[in-house]
Amino acid sequence: MDTATPFDQAAWVAKQRAAKRRRVMWTGLIIAAALLALFYGGRVAWLTMMATEGDVPPASSVPLPEGAEILGDSIGCGSGGCSVTFTVRPPAGQSPQALAEEMGATPQMSIPGTFWDPRTVWVSARPAGSVLNLIVDYWSTEWIP
Repeated sequence: MDTATPFDQAAWVAKQRAAKRRRVMWTGLIIAAALLALFYGGRVAWLTMMATEGDVPPASSVPLPEGAEILGDSIGCGSGGCSVTFTVRPPAGQSPQALAEEMGATPQMSIPGTFWDPRTVWVSARPAGSVLNLIVDYWSTEWIP
């Protein structure tokens, strides 16, 4: 005849507490993940629904090579939306045309959105004397020759 193992109530209580802690931890993690997903979805929905033709990208959305400097900006609006024109001084020894080619903005480049702002930024370059004018907006479409 087999002998039954004695019931260890302390071990049983410890296992129950551990199981409860795991349930509480997983519930908290799931709720936190759901709240973060809702917050991000709300942010993207806000950017999409509240977008106007007056929205222009910030200067930080344009990746400039080392040594290039933004001298100024101006916002212009037309029937297709608004754009911001950044006047950029190329690095020493580089022409505005060479800077545009290095950036890949001849005639136009698209910069994919970030996690925080998923809108695509469109950049076109126009050399103007010793500076490069970068026209940056959210509303352009892909340039097709």
